[in-house]
Amino acid sequence: MEQRVNIKFCFKLGRTATETHEMLVKVAAVSKKCVFEWSKRFRDGKEDVKDEPRSGRPPTSTTPDNIERVRRMLADDRRLSLRMIVEELKISLDSVSNIIHEHLQKRKKNVYVFPTLLRSSNGASSDTERRVC
Repeated sequence: MEQRVNIKFCFKLGRTATETHEMLVKVAAVSKKCVFEWSKRFRDGKEDVKDEPRSGRPPTSTTPDNIERVRRMLADDRRLSLRMIVEELKISLDSVSNIIHEHLQKRKKNVYVFPTLLRSSNGASSDTERRVC
């Protein structure tokens, strides 16, 4: 995106695509093809530096409904594994992972288990127990 703005700037200054490419190569890695394509777009009167919408298959699993269903499942039982959610919702593992990490901003937390000694009432140590910190 930044390179497109730079190309547009050079175009507005009246630089040719070749001059623009030579300037941009000195400061960043940009292909000659990219510079010529964007220079042509600006020359044709297009001002927007964003990509145009593309055709193709829309996402089918990462829907607001599925995001909400995953959120509710995790709220009910935060110990659910990705595979358990996949089996319940019948959507791909990648989609569930994307929903959890990108849309719900959830991250896996490490839980450490340390052995500790139990103290009896008289102060003597007894069996070992495991505590989760």
